Amino acid sequence: MGVSILKSTTAYWDTAEAYQQECSDLSGEKFMQVTNLLLECPNLNSTHLFRADILHDSAQILKTVAEKEQQCDYLNGNKNDYHDDASADQVVAVDAPQVEGATLVRRVLRRLIPRKPQLDRPLEQWCYIYEMQESPGVKFGYVVVYVPDVKDEADMPWYHPPVKALAYLYEQAEDHTTFSTHFLPFDQTTNVVPERLHRTFISLLQTFLRLAKGPGSEEQLHDTNKNDMATATGMSMAPSVLKDTILPQHIVQNTYTRLKQQYAQNLISRWAEKTEPSKHVFEDLSIAAFVIELWKQMYTTDNFPGFVDIACGNGVLSYILIKEGYDGRGFDARRRKTWEVLEMDPYLDEMICVPQPFLDAAPSDSDGVIPGARIHSGLFKPGTFVISNHADELTPWTPILAALACPQNPLPFLAIPCCSHALSGAKHRYSPKDIRNTSINDKEGQPASGDLKALRAAKVKAANHADDKSMYACLTRKVVAIAEDIGFDVELTLMRIPSTRNIGVMGNRKRAAAASRAT
Repeated sequence: MGVSILKSTTAYWDTAEAYQQECSDLSGEKFMQVTNLLLECPNLNSTHLFRADILHDSAQILKTVAEKEQQCDYLNGNKNDYHDDASADQVVAVDAPQVEGATLVRRVLRRLIPRKPQLDRPLEQWCYIYEMQESPGVKFGYVVVYVPDVKDEADMPWYHPPVKALAYLYEQAEDHTTFSTHFLPFDQTTNVVPERLHRTFISLLQTFLRLAKGPGSEEQLHDTNKNDMATATGMSMAPSVLKDTILPQHIVQNTYTRLKQQYAQNLISRWAEKTEPSKHVFEDLSIAAFVIELWKQMYTTDNFPGFVDIACGNGVLSYILIKEGYDGRGFDARRRKTWEVLEMDPYLDEMICVPQPFLDAAPSDSDGVIPGARIHSGLFKPGTFVISNHADELTPWTPILAALACPQNPLPFLAIPCCSHALSGAKHRYSPKDIRNTSINDKEGQPASGDLKALRAAKVKAANHADDKSMYACLTRKVVAIAEDIGFDVELTLMRIPSTRNIGVMGNRKRAAAASRAT
């Protein structure tokens, strides 16, 4: 450990040679992009954290929780575990640390939100950004100082380094650029850095530089008008555009945390399928959290019209929603073992969906459309909210069923596409020419280069929804095109679930909400 070049009037900063690195390709603009990204997303540095809620930004660069709610037209009628409106609106500024040779230009107050609140508490932290004054050997630079709001080391949550303050230092000289991490220890009488703390500083350094090498820190460069979606053939599938377009992140994640604490262990311990339980359980808990908060916005407590979970699979999503007090049913072509284990037989049906127009066209003397099978006509009572979660063959049918059930006022729906099928039920890979208003001359091509690096790059591009010709992008756009042709108001949102098949297609949300409030 060595004495840092950072100087304060009240304390001595420390650092080490291992905590600094030359990085000639790191510009000041890129440094600030990554700084903004990490201010909102501390989970990139610690898996113990969910996110940071921004309570105040003197530069008004990052949106506060209240501004995010306003952006989504969120009606905050429900108190949230970590959302304290008074804290956000009545921020009391504290004295910022004095850093010699630097001028304070920005203050940010954030609240760090842990993944496991039963083990760790949230922590408020002031973040100060300084511009370095030109001096011999330093042409330009920034200092970012993080000061946790704690009284002593024993008050520090596990996920935060046990130091009074932490700092990033970015310096540009005539012939080199350096990036380094520095800290103020609680005990300034020792020169020994504990091994865990040493590894933390190395990780902070490496993560920052890794993010700086990425393509543009898109998390912070997203379109601020992302609620204004284009047509089905033109809308972007990029995560930076689709994140949190309908509900604020903190609202859904807080509900997810509650549901996970309440249901996850029990559901995993009772899992009866051959598949990996944790993926399915946590994914359905995430979807349930989104849907629950969505319904709180759409309906009052006494006029929820009920839901139907088409192609409900293992039934876990329906189980959670029913346990949470929402009336609904699900059906699937094949019964699952989980239905009996979770005692869901009264709420789930083993049925094959044959839309009513096909039943009407069937010969009257036929021995059933599908002999021996129970048939669901796809007609649901007016107002029913349709959930189509990885519904496979029924995915492109979702908006059609929602319209057939109530032609004058098509039902609201949430579809999360997964496997690609045609309306016939056969597996089908949609291409851009299958989407309306798209030139039939568009062709899906292989990467220009056949090397492994190019193929991997194409795969990553498709997984990030950056490739508008990927199978998933085309399937999603096809569902949107069908819905819009029918007359639905369509919105897209990125579902925060542990799956690459994570785009939610929402139909008639605002219409249903307006009708609910009018009754």
